[in-house]
Amino acid sequence: MDMTFHDYIQNPMGRENAVISNRVMYRNLYQEKLDKILVREAGKIDIKAYHVGKRYICYLKIPSEVIDKFYYDVLIEFRPPKKIITGSDLKDYLVRFYSNDPSFVYTFTHAFVKNDLFFKDFENKMSKKAIKERGKEKNPADQVGYVKSIYFAYLIMSKRGYFSKTKYVDKYSKAALDREVEHADKKIKDRQEAAEKKAKDRRKEREAVKKVSAPSNLPKPGPVMSGINKMNTKIGSVKKIGSSGKVGVVKKTKRH
Repeated sequence: MDMTFHDYIQNPMGRENAVISNRVMYRNLYQEKLDKILVREAGKIDIKAYHVGKRYICYLKIPSEVIDKFYYDVLIEFRPPKKIITGSDLKDYLVRFYSNDPSFVYTFTHAFVKNDLFFKDFENKMSKKAIKERGKEKNPADQVGYVKSIYFAYLIMSKRGYFSKTKYVDKYSKAALDREVEHADKKIKDRQEAAEKKAKDRRKEREAVKKVSAPSNLPKPGPVMSGINKMNTKIGSVKKIGSSGKVGVVKKTKRH
């Protein structure tokens, strides 16, 4: 399936298919989610742009929406269409994608491979099972659909000028990128461990809050006796001091 990046955003199932419903809703939703992420990341997104021959490759580290300081590898390969294109704009170039976002891996990899939308340079970084088997549970029809990390990449690239060839000054080296892009199986394992740690930390926080706010189980103190009455229960009356200056004998008295 030949598709530009704009085509994918308009309808991931392709131009010849029915127009996808709620397209504006998806764009607003993803833009809102991305805005929140950019605030958390202080606007910083790691982007690298390469070229080789007539191909252009954009590599982004897309932050996870759920896990802080966790990033997915997203690569977009731009290749020229059959028609002659002049100028520096990549909007009419055909695209292929790679992402180790769990949604891409588990749900859409097979569909992207089947429709020639998978960036084959990084097949070695993808789950073999995901390449061979369709996402039976979440994508039984095996259709190309929206992937959040890829949609985020489009919004970021559009805003920061990465549809212009002038950004792609570095020479592309697959070997160099192989050292940076994490295998999908490992990325998903790391993500699961990070999610479990986050859940564990939240449980600890809730337990700590409960301990602070819980009522005390200590028994209430009884009535406090006055110092005089307490003393009188043990000591009798004291005789007056006589002329000799000696204190009289202390007699223990009973309380009535």
